[in-house]
Amino acid sequence: MPRLSHFIASLTLAAACFSACEPVNASTPAGARFTVDTNHPNNSTYVLDEDVELHFGATGLAPYTATSLAVTVVNEIGVTIASHSLMLTGDASGRASATYKAPSWLYGYYRVEAKLPNGAVVANLGTRPAGFISYAVIPDPNKRVNYGDAGSRFGFCGGFSDKQGNLLQLLGARYLLDGPGWSTLEKDYPGQFAAAHSAAAAKGQVFPWHMANNTAAYPTYGMTIMMTSAEPAWAIEPGTGTIPWPTMGILNPTGQNAFFAYTKERAAATAADFPTQSSRYYQITWEPEVPNGFGGSPAQLVEFYRIAHAAIHQADPKAIVMGPTMLPMDNTSLAPLYAAGLANYIDAVSVHTYAHWPVETHALPLNLRTQIAMARAAKGHSIPFISTEHGFASGPGSSLAAPGELDQALGNIRSTLIVLGEGFKVDFAFYIADYWSHSASETSGTFGYYWNLNPSMPFGTDKVGPKPAVPAYAAMTNFLDGTLTTGVVSEVTGTQLGYRFKRGNTTILAMWDYQAAASLVSIPVTGEVPEICDWMGNCRAYAPTNGRLRVHLGAAPTYVVGHNI
Repeated sequence: MPRLSHFIASLTLAAACFSACEPVNASTPAGARFTVDTNHPNNSTYVLDEDVELHFGATGLAPYTATSLAVTVVNEIGVTIASHSLMLTGDASGRASATYKAPSWLYGYYRVEAKLPNGAVVANLGTRPAGFISYAVIPDPNKRVNYGDAGSRFGFCGGFSDKQGNLLQLLGARYLLDGPGWSTLEKDYPGQFAAAHSAAAAKGQVFPWHMANNTAAYPTYGMTIMMTSAEPAWAIEPGTGTIPWPTMGILNPTGQNAFFAYTKERAAATAADFPTQSSRYYQITWEPEVPNGFGGSPAQLVEFYRIAHAAIHQADPKAIVMGPTMLPMDNTSLAPLYAAGLANYIDAVSVHTYAHWPVETHALPLNLRTQIAMARAAKGHSIPFISTEHGFASGPGSSLAAPGELDQALGNIRSTLIVLGEGFKVDFAFYIADYWSHSASETSGTFGYYWNLNPSMPFGTDKVGPKPAVPAYAAMTNFLDGTLTTGVVSEVTGTQLGYRFKRGNTTILAMWDYQAAASLVSIPVTGEVPEICDWMGNCRAYAPTNGRLRVHLGAAPTYVVGHNI
């Protein structure tokens, strides 16, 4: 367990104060401003006890006059971790710089607030509001274990750039959705994908390009998206699309034949490009909720699966065909699909496991159990479940907004724990960094685990800053990757919720109380001293009393790690 005494604050003044200096803060011009960045400016993400340096640069100061910059470091709930009065002395042009060494002795989220005497604060940047910058301290990514595609439980949806650093490794996810879909790959004519793939292969190139790489230093695994919310316009019966998705309609005869050829060719290419995976997943449709997401009947939607299931299995012996990617509350659209024979043409069920905040009071666990039961009844036996997208926005303007970045993190982490705890094999988080359509000031696209700090790059940004979800997610994956879910923690009561996970001889309990500010749960323990860990990954050993471990729960998940629990 890291200790506070390990931290030694230091600062370096870049401008010396001469004997002619005015008294401190005697005159701080109204126009004085400052900037600040970390020594990891592309992602501001660190490992435990790594040097975190905050580089301040001020302009508009009075020449040769010292002024104080109030620096405060708080955690995700606003508790002050460190504070300092950092001295800045303007040079002849009123410029000054200084470096502050910030805390990194505990895993977690750190928000740095700074203010000059004239009221100037950290300026907003990209999607990050004014008043602060942030950094995160996470488990060492180089010590993560690769559990292979069969044992990896976490994936991420898009928005990555090499210039961000390897955020997937920092966060501990290994699965990536592999697009694009049919409407892009065969936009103009049937067989377009096969022609482009063959032409690329003749040049020694890969088409389409994949972010997932089975053989990279940090191996990652792909799940292929066969189709998104559109078909090629030439493939559908005219007028059978929907208003939101005008080319998501009934396949015409040309489309039926072309879809078979496309899915077979795409599966053969996927098998060749991801050879080390023990299974290769293929998601066929994307939120085909009726009436907005598909313009035909349930039987006509199932036709996509009948065609794709046969074609994909011909091309890839390790294929797992999955769908239909409904939302967890949309059982009214799902039931007719099973009645039309969907279960005959899927090997796994994919769900976009979105729920409104807070997810527990919006029936996420119950809805997932319902869908699992529906699939079991239709298939005649249990079937794997994959969550291929969910998340919350940290700003207003989205129907899936959480009230701020703290609740965004709580919603994201608790949703993932519920999804995995209820028995899903893999869970995909949405999205790596904020995005926008017209301006970085938009708040409806703030689904990012990171702030997007480049106001000229709405997607695939090269500079990010962490939100509280980053260290919380990194801790969760560190605890739970490679585990098997073994069910609900039976000792939780009331508004407490918890799940038990097992990896080898280690058991991990993930528990929280989604309504009470504080509550207790008593866990039976036999012959050991387990660790209790906060949601950022900081652990302490606690001895049970009379064979029971008393665990305090609140809105943030708590992990208990041991053997006989």
